[in-house]
Amino acid sequence: MMARRLQKSRNRLVLGVAGGIADYFNVDPVIVRAIFILLVFANGVGILLYILLSLLMPKAGGTTAETLAVVKENLKTAPREATEAGRRVVQVLRGTSVEPEEPVEKISAQKDGTEIPSKP
Repeated sequence: MMARRLQKSRNRLVLGVAGGIADYFNVDPVIVRAIFILLVFANGVGILLYILLSLLMPKAGGTTAETLAVVKENLKTAPREATEAGRRVVQVLRGTSVEPEEPVEKISAQKDGTEIPSKP
């Protein structure tokens, strides 16, 4: 059995932090996002925590396990990711659909281990 890792989600709205936490704890990402929003009103703790986690959490599917290497990689890609996140936020505020930047392959399995065909 493979150990679960806390990592950014590919199905993300801003930077993937809330989605990654939701995946790790197997809860709805909306709940985690609501908690971050509530923490924003607690003296801005939510913003600080979100930024810190966005630097410390590895990307989904990443192979880097060392924290320093993860932080260096996240700092290197931060400007591009921030620009993409801004575009997604604007799309959400305008009410247009948010398309993931990469196709996310989702494989669902039944209780007996057989795959459920995914809908296009």
